[in-house]
Amino acid sequence: MVTVDGFGVPVEVAGPEKGSVVVVLGAAHQAPAAYDPVCQRLHTASLRTVVIGPDPRLTGKSVVGILDSLDVRWALLVGDRLGGELAWELAATRLDRFIGLVAVDRGHPRVADPAGVIRDEHCPPVELNTTVLVSTKAARAMAVASQRFVYGEYRIVDLLGRRNAAESTAQLATEIVMRTSTW
Repeated sequence: MVTVDGFGVPVEVAGPEKGSVVVVLGAAHQAPAAYDPVCQRLHTASLRTVVIGPDPRLTGKSVVGILDSLDVRWALLVGDRLGGELAWELAATRLDRFIGLVAVDRGHPRVADPAGVIRDEHCPPVELNTTVLVSTKAARAMAVASQRFVYGEYRIVDLLGRRNAAESTAQLATEIVMRTSTW
């Protein structure tokens, strides 16, 4: 548990001490332990992982505060579903902290979600290499529309398994490893 902005956030840090860092912003109702299978594969690839549990009070500033408290200066950013919304915002506004973005089933904040809601019409474009993994036609449509807001190498990848971490572990880990090697 890391305390930031007056509240505790579940955070799990693991993997090689000197490895490149991957920060995972988890999906709603997913404890950091839900990402253990993905993290184990990343550790095998010599990557260190910081998994930040979901909390509606988390902001970009609080995530950076958590990373500062852990002495993490640079990282690849991974956002799963609800965590993807915050990940896009961080990737767009904190070029000084992140080397790339992997988002799952979320598009850029200026793109309407399946309900037609635009989360942030003023969010700047992302100037980082970005991969978006999608599991539905609606998520794919958001990903395609998001491409115009990414000024880096951009990939859209269809998830082959069902839309849960257990069945998509290998594919998600592979995309994360690939993105860490392309910055």
